Amino acid sequence: MIDNFNRKINYLRVSVTDRCNLRCRYCMDEEGIKLLPKEKILTIEDFIFVINTLIDNGIEKVRITGGEPLIRKGIFTLLENLKKDRLKDVSITTNGILLNKYASKLKDLGIRRLNISLDTLQREKFKFITRRDFFDNVISGILKAKEVGLSPIKINIVAIKSFNDNEILDFVKFAIDNELHIRFIEFMPFGEFGKDKFISNKEIFNKISTKYELIEIKNNRFDGPARVYKINGFNAYIGFISPLTEHFCDRCNRIRLLSDGSIKTCLFSNNAYSIKDEITSRNPEKLMQKIKEILKLKPKHHNIDVSRIKFKKCQHEMNVIGG
Repeated sequence: MIDNFNRKINYLRVSVTDRCNLRCRYCMDEEGIKLLPKEKILTIEDFIFVINTLIDNGIEKVRITGGEPLIRKGIFTLLENLKKDRLKDVSITTNGILLNKYASKLKDLGIRRLNISLDTLQREKFKFITRRDFFDNVISGILKAKEVGLSPIKINIVAIKSFNDNEILDFVKFAIDNELHIRFIEFMPFGEFGKDKFISNKEIFNKISTKYELIEIKNNRFDGPARVYKINGFNAYIGFISPLTEHFCDRCNRIRLLSDGSIKTCLFSNNAYSIKDEITSRNPEKLMQKIKEILKLKPKHHNIDVSRIKFKKCQHEMNVIGG
Protein backbone atom coordinates (compact mmCIF):
# COMPACT_ATOMS: atom_id res chain seq x y z
CA MET A 1 0.00 0.00 0.00
CA ILE A 2 1.49 3.30 -1.18
CA ASP A 3 0.03 6.77 -0.65
CA ASN A 4 0.22 9.77 -3.00
CA PHE A 5 3.54 10.86 -1.48
CA ASN A 6 5.21 7.48 -2.11
CA ARG A 7 5.07 6.48 1.54
CA LYS A 8 4.75 2.75 2.09
CA ILE A 9 1.91 2.05 4.54
CA ASN A 10 2.82 -1.04 6.55
CA TYR A 11 1.78 -0.12 10.12
CA LEU A 12 -1.78 -0.38 11.45
CA ARG A 13 -2.93 1.01 14.79
CA VAL A 14 -6.24 -0.44 15.95
CA SER A 15 -8.47 1.26 18.53
CA VAL A 16 -10.63 -1.65 19.71
CA THR A 17 -12.71 0.48 22.08
CA ASP A 18 -13.29 4.10 23.08
CA ARG A 19 -13.92 3.02 26.68
CA CYS A 20 -11.32 3.39 29.41
CA ASN A 21 -10.97 2.87 33.16
CA LEU A 22 -9.08 6.18 33.52
CA ARG A 23 -10.13 9.76 32.76
CA CYS A 24 -6.82 11.42 31.86
CA ARG A 25 -7.02 15.19 31.59
CA TYR A 26 -5.05 15.51 28.34
CA CYS A 27 -6.99 12.66 26.76
CA MET A 28 -10.57 13.82 27.29
CA ASP A 29 -12.57 16.76 28.55
CA GLU A 30 -13.61 17.09 32.20
CA GLU A 31 -17.14 15.80 31.61
CA GLY A 32 -15.61 12.49 30.58
CA ILE A 33 -16.00 10.16 27.62
CA LYS A 34 -18.75 10.63 25.07
CA LEU A 35 -19.18 6.93 24.43
CA LEU A 36 -20.18 5.50 21.11
CA PRO A 37 -23.37 3.39 21.21
CA LYS A 38 -22.41 -0.27 21.35
CA GLU A 39 -24.22 -1.04 18.11
CA LYS A 40 -21.90 1.39 16.30
CA ILE A 41 -18.72 -0.30 17.52
CA LEU A 42 -17.08 -3.01 15.42
CA THR A 43 -17.43 -6.58 16.61
CA ILE A 44 -14.37 -8.69 17.31
CA GLU A 45 -15.14 -10.62 14.11
CA ASP A 46 -15.16 -7.32 12.20
CA PHE A 47 -11.75 -6.42 13.57
CA ILE A 48 -10.33 -9.83 12.69
CA PHE A 49 -11.60 -9.52 9.10
CA VAL A 50 -10.17 -6.02 8.56
CA ILE A 51 -6.82 -6.59 10.26
CA ASN A 52 -6.13 -9.93 8.57
CA THR A 53 -7.13 -8.52 5.18
CA LEU A 54 -4.68 -5.66 5.68
CA ILE A 55 -1.97 -8.09 6.77
CA ASP A 56 -2.53 -9.93 3.49
CA ASN A 57 -1.99 -6.62 1.69
CA GLY A 58 1.22 -5.36 3.20
CA ILE A 59 0.66 -4.47 6.86
CA GLU A 60 3.68 -5.73 8.78
CA LYS A 61 3.16 -4.18 12.20
CA VAL A 62 -0.02 -3.99 14.30
CA ARG A 63 -0.53 -2.12 17.55
CA ILE A 64 -3.70 -2.67 19.58
CA THR A 65 -4.90 0.41 21.47
CA GLY A 66 -8.08 1.84 22.97
CA GLY A 67 -9.38 3.51 25.07
CA GLU A 68 -8.02 0.76 27.23
CA PRO A 69 -7.79 -2.40 25.08
CA LEU A 70 -7.71 -4.86 27.98
CA ILE A 71 -11.26 -3.94 29.02
CA ARG A 72 -12.62 -4.81 25.55
CA LYS A 73 -14.71 -7.98 25.70
CA GLY A 74 -13.24 -10.51 23.28
CA ILE A 75 -9.81 -8.91 23.11
CA PHE A 76 -8.06 -12.25 23.61
CA THR A 77 -10.12 -13.84 20.83
CA LEU A 78 -8.94 -11.05 18.58
CA LEU A 79 -5.29 -11.55 19.52
CA GLU A 80 -5.60 -15.31 19.11
CA ASN A 81 -6.99 -14.99 15.58
CA LEU A 82 -4.58 -12.46 14.11
CA LYS A 83 -2.23 -13.74 11.42
CA LYS A 84 0.72 -13.14 13.72
CA ASP A 85 2.96 -15.43 11.68
CA ARG A 86 2.67 -12.89 8.85
CA LEU A 87 3.60 -9.93 11.06
CA LYS A 88 7.00 -8.59 12.01
CA ASP A 89 5.52 -7.13 15.17
CA VAL A 90 2.29 -7.07 17.18
CA SER A 91 2.04 -5.08 20.40
CA ILE A 92 -0.38 -3.44 22.81
CA THR A 93 -0.60 0.00 24.38
CA THR A 94 -2.24 -0.15 27.81
CA ASN A 95 -2.56 1.94 30.94
CA GLY A 96 -1.27 -1.06 32.91
CA ILE A 97 -4.12 -1.33 35.41
CA LEU A 98 -5.05 -4.89 34.39
CA LEU A 99 -1.58 -6.24 33.68
CA ASN A 100 -1.34 -8.07 36.99
CA LYS A 101 -4.28 -10.14 35.81
CA TYR A 102 -3.48 -10.48 32.12
CA ALA A 103 0.30 -10.28 31.56
CA SER A 104 0.76 -14.06 31.43
CA LYS A 105 -2.21 -14.43 29.08
CA LEU A 106 -0.76 -11.84 26.72
CA LYS A 107 2.54 -13.67 26.58
CA ASP A 108 0.78 -16.97 25.90
CA LEU A 109 -0.98 -15.32 22.94
CA GLY A 110 2.29 -14.25 21.38
CA ILE A 111 2.48 -10.65 22.60
CA ARG A 112 6.00 -9.64 23.55
CA ARG A 113 6.07 -5.85 23.47
CA LEU A 114 4.07 -3.51 25.65
CA ASN A 115 3.72 0.23 25.81
CA ILE A 116 2.42 1.38 29.18
CA SER A 117 1.17 4.93 29.71
CA LEU A 118 2.42 6.48 32.95
CA ASP A 119 2.90 10.22 33.33
CA THR A 120 4.03 10.48 36.93
CA LEU A 121 5.73 8.41 39.62
CA GLN A 122 3.87 10.22 42.40
CA ARG A 123 0.60 8.77 43.65
CA GLU A 124 -1.22 12.06 44.28
CA LYS A 125 -0.24 13.48 40.93
CA PHE A 126 -1.39 10.26 39.29
CA LYS A 127 -4.81 10.70 40.93
CA PHE A 128 -4.94 14.25 39.62
CA ILE A 129 -3.94 13.57 36.01
CA THR A 130 -6.04 10.39 35.61
CA ARG A 131 -8.91 11.34 37.96
CA ARG A 132 -8.58 7.80 39.36
CA ASP A 133 -6.59 6.13 42.20
CA PHE A 134 -4.91 3.22 40.41
CA PHE A 135 -1.25 4.11 40.80
CA ASP A 136 -0.32 0.95 42.72
CA ASN A 137 -2.10 -1.20 40.12
CA VAL A 138 -0.01 0.29 37.33
CA ILE A 139 3.32 -0.10 39.12
CA SER A 140 2.56 -3.70 40.10
CA GLY A 141 1.36 -4.36 36.55
CA ILE A 142 4.67 -3.14 35.12
CA LEU A 143 6.58 -5.41 37.47
CA LYS A 144 4.30 -8.35 36.64
CA ALA A 145 4.84 -7.84 32.91
CA LYS A 146 8.58 -7.88 33.48
CA GLU A 147 8.30 -10.98 35.69
CA VAL A 148 6.50 -13.03 33.02
CA GLY A 149 9.07 -12.07 30.40
CA LEU A 150 7.33 -9.48 28.26
CA SER A 151 10.04 -7.44 26.56
CA PRO A 152 10.71 -4.72 25.74
CA ILE A 153 8.43 -2.87 28.13
CA LYS A 154 8.16 0.78 27.18
CA ILE A 155 6.80 3.44 29.50
CA ASN A 156 5.12 6.28 27.60
CA ILE A 157 5.38 9.66 29.35
CA VAL A 158 3.54 12.70 28.04
CA ALA A 159 5.76 15.59 29.09
CA ILE A 160 3.68 18.37 30.67
CA LYS A 161 5.23 21.60 31.90
CA SER A 162 4.61 22.40 35.57
CA PHE A 163 3.23 18.92 36.11
CA ASN A 164 5.83 16.21 35.53
CA ASP A 165 8.84 18.09 34.13
CA ASN A 166 10.39 17.92 37.61
CA GLU A 167 10.25 14.09 37.44
CA ILE A 168 12.38 13.61 34.33
CA LEU A 169 15.41 12.26 36.17
CA ASP A 170 13.13 10.18 38.43
CA PHE A 171 11.81 8.43 35.34
CA VAL A 172 15.33 7.79 34.10
CA LYS A 173 16.23 6.20 37.45
CA PHE A 174 13.02 4.14 37.30
CA ALA A 175 14.07 2.86 33.89
CA ILE A 176 17.58 2.03 35.12
CA ASP A 177 16.38 0.29 38.29
CA ASN A 178 13.88 -1.86 36.37
CA GLU A 179 15.72 -2.23 33.03
CA LEU A 180 12.94 -0.57 31.06
CA HIS A 181 12.55 1.62 28.00
CA ILE A 182 11.01 5.03 28.61
CA ARG A 183 9.69 7.35 25.91
CA PHE A 184 9.04 11.03 26.35
CA ILE A 185 6.23 12.24 24.09
CA GLU A 186 5.72 15.91 23.39
CA PHE A 187 2.39 17.18 24.64
CA MET A 188 -0.20 17.35 21.85
CA PRO A 189 -3.41 19.42 21.55
CA PHE A 190 -5.95 17.09 23.11
CA GLY A 191 -8.08 17.33 26.24
CA GLU A 192 -8.23 20.29 28.62
CA PHE A 193 -4.60 21.44 28.68
CA GLY A 194 -3.34 24.30 26.52
CA LYS A 195 -0.08 25.21 24.82
CA ASP A 196 1.31 26.69 28.05
CA LYS A 197 1.88 23.08 29.15
CA PHE A 198 4.19 22.30 26.24
CA ILE A 199 7.82 21.34 26.85
CA SER A 200 10.09 20.28 24.00
CA ASN A 201 11.97 17.01 23.97
CA LYS A 202 15.15 18.98 23.32
CA GLU A 203 14.78 20.50 26.79
CA ILE A 204 14.23 17.06 28.29
CA PHE A 205 17.22 15.60 26.44
CA ASN A 206 19.46 18.40 27.68
CA LYS A 207 18.34 17.89 31.28
CA ILE A 208 19.02 14.15 31.16
CA SER A 209 22.39 14.72 29.50
CA THR A 210 23.60 16.72 32.50
CA LYS A 211 23.67 13.47 34.50
CA TYR A 212 23.81 10.57 32.02
CA GLU A 213 25.62 9.84 28.79
CA LEU A 214 23.13 8.96 26.05
CA ILE A 215 24.26 6.85 23.09
CA GLU A 216 21.96 7.05 20.07
CA ILE A 217 20.66 3.77 18.64
CA LYS A 218 20.26 3.90 14.86
CA ASN A 219 17.83 2.00 12.63
CA ASN A 220 15.78 0.22 15.29
CA ARG A 221 12.85 -1.16 13.31
CA PHE A 222 10.58 -1.33 16.38
CA ASP A 223 10.87 2.31 17.38
CA GLY A 224 9.17 4.07 14.47
CA PRO A 225 9.37 7.85 14.89
CA ALA A 226 11.18 7.67 18.23
CA ARG A 227 14.77 8.85 18.50
CA VAL A 228 16.24 6.22 20.83
CA TYR A 229 19.27 6.32 23.13
CA LYS A 230 20.91 3.79 25.42
CA ILE A 231 21.84 5.07 28.85
CA ASN A 232 25.56 4.35 28.90
CA GLY A 233 26.47 1.78 31.54
CA PHE A 234 22.92 0.55 32.10
CA ASN A 235 20.41 -1.81 30.46
CA ALA A 236 17.87 0.96 29.94
CA TYR A 237 16.82 3.08 26.99
CA ILE A 238 15.25 6.47 26.43
CA GLY A 239 13.16 7.39 23.40
CA PHE A 240 11.96 10.82 22.31
CA ILE A 241 8.85 11.21 20.17
CA SER A 242 8.67 14.80 18.96
CA PRO A 243 5.65 15.30 16.67
CA LEU A 244 5.71 19.07 17.12
CA THR A 245 9.37 20.12 17.11
CA GLU A 246 10.82 17.41 14.85
CA HIS A 247 7.88 16.33 12.85
CA PHE A 248 8.26 13.07 10.96
CA CYS A 249 5.31 13.21 8.56
CA ASP A 250 7.55 12.62 5.54
CA ARG A 251 8.15 9.05 6.72
CA CYS A 252 4.71 8.31 8.21
CA ASN A 253 3.89 4.68 7.47
CA ARG A 254 0.65 4.24 9.41
CA ILE A 255 -3.10 4.30 9.26
CA ARG A 256 -5.55 3.95 12.14
CA LEU A 257 -8.63 1.76 12.36
CA LEU A 258 -11.08 3.25 14.86
CA SER A 259 -13.62 1.28 16.85
CA ASP A 260 -16.53 2.81 14.91
CA GLY A 261 -15.32 1.25 11.66
CA SER A 262 -13.55 4.24 10.17
CA ILE A 263 -10.03 4.79 8.90
CA LYS A 264 -7.99 7.77 10.06
CA THR A 265 -4.92 8.57 7.98
CA CYS A 266 -3.41 11.25 10.25
CA LEU A 267 -3.53 11.58 14.02
CA PHE A 268 -4.25 15.32 13.87
CA SER A 269 -6.67 15.34 10.96
CA ASN A 270 -10.37 15.88 11.56
CA ASN A 271 -11.13 13.44 8.75
CA ALA A 272 -12.10 9.81 9.29
CA TYR A 273 -13.48 7.62 6.51
CA SER A 274 -16.07 4.91 7.12
CA ILE A 275 -15.42 1.39 5.83
CA LYS A 276 -18.44 -0.19 7.57
CA ASP A 277 -20.19 -1.13 4.32
CA GLU A 278 -17.06 -2.87 3.10
CA ILE A 279 -16.68 -4.65 6.45
CA THR A 280 -20.28 -5.84 6.30
CA SER A 281 -19.71 -7.25 2.80
CA ARG A 282 -16.87 -9.48 4.07
CA ASN A 283 -15.34 -9.02 0.61
CA PRO A 284 -11.55 -8.50 0.91
CA GLU A 285 -11.24 -7.04 -2.60
CA LYS A 286 -13.99 -4.51 -1.97
CA LEU A 287 -12.43 -3.55 1.36
CA MET A 288 -8.98 -3.04 -0.17
CA GLN A 289 -10.37 -0.97 -3.03
CA LYS A 290 -11.96 1.38 -0.47
CA ILE A 291 -8.84 1.58 1.67
CA LYS A 292 -6.64 2.37 -1.33
CA GLU A 293 -9.02 5.20 -2.21
CA ILE A 294 -8.71 6.49 1.37
CA LEU A 295 -4.90 6.32 1.20
CA LYS A 296 -5.00 8.81 -1.67
CA LEU A 297 -6.45 11.29 0.83
CA LYS A 298 -3.66 10.88 3.40
CA PRO A 299 -2.23 14.40 3.92
CA LYS A 300 1.40 15.27 3.35
CA HIS A 301 1.76 16.53 6.91
CA HIS A 302 -0.28 17.42 10.01
CA ASN A 303 -1.96 20.79 10.50
CA ILE A 304 -0.13 22.05 13.59
CA ASP A 305 2.08 25.11 13.17
CA VAL A 306 5.22 23.63 14.72
CA SER A 307 7.27 26.83 14.36
CA ARG A 308 4.99 28.67 16.79
CA ILE A 309 3.49 25.65 18.59
CA LYS A 310 0.08 26.96 17.57
CA PHE A 311 -2.35 24.37 18.83
CA LYS A 312 -5.39 23.41 16.81
CA LYS A 313 -7.43 20.94 18.82
CA CYS A 314 -8.47 17.82 16.93
CA GLN A 315 -12.18 17.00 17.06
CA HIS A 316 -11.47 13.34 17.91
CA GLU A 317 -10.53 12.74 21.54
CA MET A 318 -7.51 10.52 22.20
CA ASN A 319 -9.68 7.82 23.78
CA VAL A 320 -11.28 7.36 20.35
CA ILE A 321 -8.09 7.48 18.29
CA GLY A 322 -5.79 5.50 20.56
CA GLY A 323 -2.71 7.66 19.92
